[in-house]
Amino acid sequence: MILNTRLKMLFQKVSKDKDAKIGHKSQDSPFFGYKTHLAMTEERIITGAVVTSGEKGDDPILPELITQSEQHGIDVDTVIGDAAYSGKKNLELAQEKDIKIVARLDPAISQGFRKEED
Repeated sequence: MILNTRLKMLFQKVSKDKDAKIGHKSQDSPFFGYKTHLAMTEERIITGAVVTSGEKGDDPILPELITQSEQHGIDVDTVIGDAAYSGKKNLELAQEKDIKIVARLDPAISQGFRKEED
């Protein structure tokens, strides 16, 4: 946490970009800047893109990527991603739209850290 605070202070002094934020590729791998979230076909044609500041999670971006892909004429039947895409809301959306999500389960689901009403 001390390293993260020092990094934040350093980046804020060096960068003039007030929207860039510290994010993490992994628990011990911070970066400063932005994330690019992409949707693409099996042929690697980009069908959707969203840019967020570094601290934003991937989970809330999936619905927008699906919408963009559908607006570009893509019939989305499968989403392949990491555990960030397998949160409860995304699983519900996938079920609603008959989309298969291929991803490790979010720890909140697989390890039982859910609220009673979930």
